[in-house]
Amino acid sequence: MIWAAVSVLTVLWWALVPRIFEINTPPALAVAGYMYLPFTGYSFLLFLAADVFGFVLRRFKGIKFNSKYELLAVFAVAAALVCYGYFESKNIRTIEIDIPTDKLPAGADSIRIVQISDLHMGKTFDVDILNRAMEIAESAKPDLIALTGDIVDMDMRRDEYFVKILGSVSAPLGKFAVTGNHEHYSGLDQASDFMERAGYTVLHSEWRDLGPIVAAGVDDPGRDIVSRQNDGLDLLSSLPDDLRGKFILFLKHQPHVHEDTTGLFDLQLSGHTHGGQLWPLGYLVCYLHGVEQGLSVYGDSFLFVSNGTGYWGPPVRVGAPPQVIVINVVRKSV
Repeated sequence: MIWAAVSVLTVLWWALVPRIFEINTPPALAVAGYMYLPFTGYSFLLFLAADVFGFVLRRFKGIKFNSKYELLAVFAVAAALVCYGYFESKNIRTIEIDIPTDKLPAGADSIRIVQISDLHMGKTFDVDILNRAMEIAESAKPDLIALTGDIVDMDMRRDEYFVKILGSVSAPLGKFAVTGNHEHYSGLDQASDFMERAGYTVLHSEWRDLGPIVAAGVDDPGRDIVSRQNDGLDLLSSLPDDLRGKFILFLKHQPHVHEDTTGLFDLQLSGHTHGGQLWPLGYLVCYLHGVEQGLSVYGDSFLFVSNGTGYWGPPVRVGAPPQVIVINVVRKSV
């Protein structure tokens, strides 16, 4: 049990170490600092499991673990999980779903939307992830591209290299974005400017009539708890009556659905949760947010929650692979 206790104490101050690394060191050392979190977290879980299992063996079988071998085994398995998660964080999956609707106009049998979320472009970000995400987006031949927040994690005012990559794919109906909580932390104005330079229209509690569909989006409230309770209700309820018959795409970073907004949008795209990023945190994330990853139905409205395309903190994903979502809005069969 002593090793579990040591791991708990180590995890309690994990946040300080990577932040120091991120601020004062080169990117490679910042990555190493962040790797500290999943390694100690998994070591804690493994030590706890080993202690419980060892107690059962001693109590009922009279068998005692060799503590030296237990220590080596736990550290080896924890290191293996972190190594696996490192490569998994770069293995972006393409998730394709169909959303049936009877709101498409004559002549439009389907509309394809690509969702990219939670890239967290910062000091430890791997540009290969962005390149791969945009390759997937380009191959999908989207009619519309949606960025659903937490795209940047640092000041991007001088970074034209990332602007060029993020803006490399075109979409005939347009490219749209909303801000996430991390855009607030890194600077809302500079983050919005970065996405606009890449060709995206940032929807600050706004809507756009695109002809066959309507795109609406809200800023993340960041630390503003009062605004968090609105959840886009004011925006969606203010849409003109002549747009109600169109398919309404709602972009919102956090996957909360206000009960009064159901029926006011057809599809909400969200991110934020990362699917927990590190197993078993996905179970906690689902409990705290009251939604599961993937597709959910709220009456006549759909919600899709992406795992995200990048990562926050450690470049590690276990049990929550990165995703680019391809949504086909298709005419409902009669």
